[in-house]
Amino acid sequence: MASSQNDLIAKARFSARECGGPGQDRCNFFNGPVQLVNTPVRVATRSAEFFPTANRLEFVDSEASRWIAPQRTLTDGASIPAIFVPIIGARRSPEFVNAAAMHDAHCGIGNETLPEYHSRTWEETHRMFYDALRAGGTEELRAKVMFAAVYLGGPRWQDDKRSLKHAPLRKMRRTMREARNYIMQTKPTPTRAEIELWIKRREPWILREDEDNVDGFHRVLRQASGTLADDPTGPGDQPADPGEGPTIPGDGCTFEGGCDPARGS
Repeated sequence: MASSQNDLIAKARFSARECGGPGQDRCNFFNGPVQLVNTPVRVATRSAEFFPTANRLEFVDSEASRWIAPQRTLTDGASIPAIFVPIIGARRSPEFVNAAAMHDAHCGIGNETLPEYHSRTWEETHRMFYDALRAGGTEELRAKVMFAAVYLGGPRWQDDKRSLKHAPLRKMRRTMREARNYIMQTKPTPTRAEIELWIKRREPWILREDEDNVDGFHRVLRQASGTLADDPTGPGDQPADPGEGPTIPGDGCTFEGGCDPARGS
């Protein structure tokens, strides 16, 4: 069982292709940085303000695939799924704006009439978001935690079997806390593909109302995969303390505790 798990992890690591940061042959924005119209737009059911883009934005991802966010794309500036705001924080920063606009064009509320909306699969779209964050200058750990939040809590269209729309919120938050810790504490840093695998293997447990503890996690995992029963990073016996969070290097912030103005913003 352990060897099967290691084989899958190794396969994920060596088959992964992801952006490593700005200035690579791939992972480039064109017509950037995106400019936003100063007049905010209110969208029903959302408290945040949205802003239309003033220009067309293009992006080439790590797979050399081209993405487009047309003029007048509505974006809210890289806000994460609402249920994870207490864990990660509602972050807005200049290095997020291009990635946010591109992601919103393909799955963001208010953009349903765009030809780009849901034109790719949800997984392709969330992977692109990670690449775009890195191309925009977002630090690797921060980008990977943001990717995990979108992959876990973002929309999953045309995929009812893996929909988490009705998953218990306590399990979604708990899984996000553990995903954050997994990304920040694992050495070497997990690849994007490994983060996907980590989340995917927990989805059957997330959807089970009657399996809250670590024994329940392993029982559901055995039923779902058979060969991947022993997972040392499964849910702990107690939920993580929501008042604590690892610090992102270089920005003076914790995901849950906000920023210390003396250290960064």
